Amino acid sequence: MTKTVIFQLIYTCALIENVSSKQLEKIARESRVRNQKLGLTGILLCNDGSVLQVLEGDREIVTDLYNRITEDPRVKNPLILIQRTALNREFPNWSMGFRQSNRTDIAFDLTQESLSDSFAANVSPELSTIGRTFARVNGLA
Repeated sequence: MTKTVIFQLIYTCALIENVSSKQLEKIARESRVRNQKLGLTGILLCNDGSVLQVLEGDREIVTDLYNRITEDPRVKNPLILIQRTALNREFPNWSMGFRQSNRTDIAFDLTQESLSDSFAANVSPELSTIGRTFARVNGLA
């Protein structure tokens, strides 16, 4: 039995200042629906305008989506951290997991612990390192 190879793209970016929590929630909802239809999985983490996103699926679909994200006027300074293939998805059950936090929104507190809870116990060492770095850079650690 042949396993399907999954393409994974992990990137970070900044958001323009006036992107609200409500807008981010709407983006996450719409992404879940679209990604499920496209066979994509992943997670979107936002903290005070900093974004870390993992996209998983067919290489062409993931790359096309990333290119559309970089053209979004709300996105600044996109940077690909990792592009790779894998035999397994990191987020097989999430068409788009979503966590956000900002200093004015106490409804969800993105911390090192809640960030770790967002990742599967068997997450790859690369994603674990990137997640910990995101937490440190954003003062969550």
